[in-house]
Amino acid sequence: MTVPRATIVMQRALIYMVLAIGAALSLFPLYWLAISAFKTQPQIFATPPQWLPNPPHLDNFRQIWRETTIARAFLNSVIITGGFVTLSLFLCSLAGYAFAKLPAPGSSKLFSFVLATMLIPGAVTLIPNFIVLTKLGLVNTYWSLIIPGAAGAFGIFWTRQYIDAHVHDDLLNAARIDGCSEFEIYWRIVLPVCRPALAALGIMQLIGSWNNLMGAFLMLRTPNMQTLPLLIYLLQGEFRTPFGMLMAGGLLTTLPLVVAFVLFQRHFISGMTAGAVKQ
Repeated sequence: MTVPRATIVMQRALIYMVLAIGAALSLFPLYWLAISAFKTQPQIFATPPQWLPNPPHLDNFRQIWRETTIARAFLNSVIITGGFVTLSLFLCSLAGYAFAKLPAPGSSKLFSFVLATMLIPGAVTLIPNFIVLTKLGLVNTYWSLIIPGAAGAFGIFWTRQYIDAHVHDDLLNAARIDGCSEFEIYWRIVLPVCRPALAALGIMQLIGSWNNLMGAFLMLRTPNMQTLPLLIYLLQGEFRTPFGMLMAGGLLTTLPLVVAFVLFQRHFISGMTAGAVKQ
């Protein structure tokens, strides 16, 4: 039975309408954050709402630059996030390669145990991590937010599944015959093949590390070590909250994530959809 073309057009129009409404609702908080960063505090709470800043001004950005160490916080966030993402991609892909292509006695049980750790809430491990890092003398250092969680169960599972599906054993055996060590095989063959999966995982790890407020609040003790989320959180006062500064800081914190996603969205989408279509 042939479906009339008009029906197909109407169905597609309805789908696009629903998607457009969903996109608008998702983007509205970001839009309100952006316009509020250029408003005075009375304008932010004006009734009826002002949908555009009139007139726009940069006082909030000047104030947060003068009264806080936001430049240092931005640098701290870049160092911590960059270190965490780099270490996480290396460790997770290395473990994923071992689980996928280097079978050993008990490896399947060990992999099941790794997956079982995904059931443990992250808040449960905060205090044990803090105690261990205190004994190692790493509290209030970059390492206190880089090392914990770098070899996460989800990252290992993600890379293991991708390597198992896309890296053929014949290719690895040919490399072994040519005299490559296992690390050379991992570095020269496995990593280039896994680029889409690593890009997608890297974006997810970047977002999680960049927005890590709880870990920063627990591990970082001095103002010169604060990250952007922690600095913005500490702007809230007991009697007065500078909402204009909060909006400006929130916008400055969000923009790097938006830029990163725009730059790597092609790799992110290809990594997320890998294996969705049978070859």
